[in-house]
Amino acid sequence: MRGGPPTTYVPHAMKALSVSLLFRRWPLLLTTVGAASLLACSGSDAKSNDACTPDDADGIIDEPVMPQLTVSDTEFLPKIVTAQNSSHVTLELLNAGTKPHSFVVDCKPTPNSDGCPMQSCFPSEARIDPIAPGARVTVEFVSPLVEGIYDFHSDVPEDTELAPGQFVIQ
Repeated sequence: MRGGPPTTYVPHAMKALSVSLLFRRWPLLLTTVGAASLLACSGSDAKSNDACTPDDADGIIDEPVMPQLTVSDTEFLPKIVTAQNSSHVTLELLNAGTKPHSFVVDCKPTPNSDGCPMQSCFPSEARIDPIAPGARVTVEFVSPLVEGIYDFHSDVPEDTELAPGQFVIQ
């Protein structure tokens, strides 16, 4: 008696049927695997074949977020705002200070040598022009595709003492 697992007898007709079913369903299998591969690689803007489209580190995109920021005469609170890349953002800014303040997000350098853009920026819709003390403004925009830390601040000339904040795109 030899060791090892017992063998199961499969009639020749069953083997032929199994192989036949596999080959008949092969196009369906290829279509399913192909579609799943395309969905896994595509971004929200379907630029997956674009050499300038960066990889998404955490695999999460297009997750709506509604941050609420308060600006005083000395700081933004919270100091750090997070969002996923390519996400719909509804940002509310409340001016709790005694003078007008704005909201501007700086571009992030994306140095490269392959002809891709040298910086990534928030859309113009993310900018909030100076608002009066006590005022509240809401803007809607889509966060950048490029992940990283983007600094934000007020660009009102008198706001030199106002500490900047960071918008982290994940």
